This record gives sequence, C-alpha cells and structure tokens, in this order.
Amino acid sequence: MSEKNVTISAAIPANVKAEAAAVAAAHGMSLAALLRELLARVAARDAETLAWLDEARR
Repeated sequence: MSEKNVTISAAIPANVKAEAAAVAAAHGMSLAALLRELLARVAARDAETLAWLDEARR
C-alpha cells in the first residue's frame, strides 16, 4: 500500500468506513468494488464525470 493510500484511508472517519463496509458486505462485494460501482453510477448520469474517468484510464 502506498503512503498516499494510507493518508486517504486515515482521513476517512472510522464510522464512515464501518458503514461502507456494511453496505459492501450486504451486497457481497469488497469496498473497492463498492467504490467502483458508485463511481460508475455517478458517471452514468454525468457525461463530464464519465469523460474524466475515461481520461484517467489512458
């Protein structure tokens, strides 16, 4: 895990992480998969976000 990832993770309050983990578990997915799903759903409704995500993949 990179130092940047640790910093981001440390900035998220424990109660938020616990709630996200519970939602992910209820859907049978990892936290990473939950985040990808949420981003995809946001991007599907916002052309600018979708373009930004596509640009980041290049």
